[in-house]
Amino acid sequence: MSDENTNDSGSDSKIDYNTKHVYFYLPKVPTEDGEVADNIDLGAMLRLGGYCDLEQQAHKLPADELHYYPQKYIDTQGAGSEDIFKKSAGSSTESSHGILMACDGHFLLKAAEKMFVETGDHHLQVNGDYEHDTTGSVNVQSGDIMTLKSGTNKTLTLNAGDKTGDMELLANNKTETVQGNSTSNVTGDENKTTSGDFSWLKKGFDTTYSLKVSVSGFAAGQIVGSSWGFQSFGYLFKIYPIGHLVLSGTQFNSTGYAMGNTALRNNIDGLLLENNGARVKTALTNNGFFGLNVHAAQIVNQYAALGAGGNGVNVNNGGPDVRVRALVSFM
Repeated sequence: MSDENTNDSGSDSKIDYNTKHVYFYLPKVPTEDGEVADNIDLGAMLRLGGYCDLEQQAHKLPADELHYYPQKYIDTQGAGSEDIFKKSAGSSTESSHGILMACDGHFLLKAAEKMFVETGDHHLQVNGDYEHDTTGSVNVQSGDIMTLKSGTNKTLTLNAGDKTGDMELLANNKTETVQGNSTSNVTGDENKTTSGDFSWLKKGFDTTYSLKVSVSGFAAGQIVGSSWGFQSFGYLFKIYPIGHLVLSGTQFNSTGYAMGNTALRNNIDGLLLENNGARVKTALTNNGFFGLNVHAAQIVNQYAALGAGGNGVNVNNGGPDVRVRALVSFM
């Protein structure tokens, strides 16, 4: 059928000068006995220019319209809106010329040499698996934000040559949020350098194992605060070249064997209580200054292998030295 504005060659190719389009259309082949093609169901179609009558008729049935247009395009125009077919050629229904290609089978495109695609906004929807395979390098760049996201409860994997390649991360600031657990396995050496402050807050139990020697250095000092603590080692060596200051409300020491070498020791004790099963002390030089040194004892017995300890009065350097055995004894 043709009129003065239509060139009809008797085929399914039509040029309508009123709507400025040309299209090639193949109807869908009926798949069931008795099914009659309604000349709307899409088999394959190529349309150049503005929308055609088939698109306008398919708009009446949303199920048929999905055969012509991508779902994302329908969503951007608004479901049920006539802009779906009127703006299918472009933003202007009067002057835009577009291309529509749709089919109910495979769409194959192959170029023996290079392929160039340039577009404005680009949307790609794959209703199945998506695979990109290249024998050369891949370079993906964006002038704005980039987001890489997997599905809910699905794994996101970055593989550098099946553990044979290197991975580099270059960023200004980095933020990591792990909802569950985090595990890191490094078979080689691990080096980290932080030029600024480093803060680490752990709300759970902290366990650190070192199968070899562990060395820690604090050039500017170290402050440790703890409600309580426990250290268990075969040998624990601590070296404080400048000094060591311990402030504690209560301190308990239980030592099987202790050996100390002190060049200068100054103790200021408000109250000192000692309970020694056996105490042996050898002093090369012992200078003691006591304002008052009183030992309270019910009975004090002094035994000396050599010495005169039984005198009631002992003259030492010309001064009287009175020993009251029941109450006062010399250190």
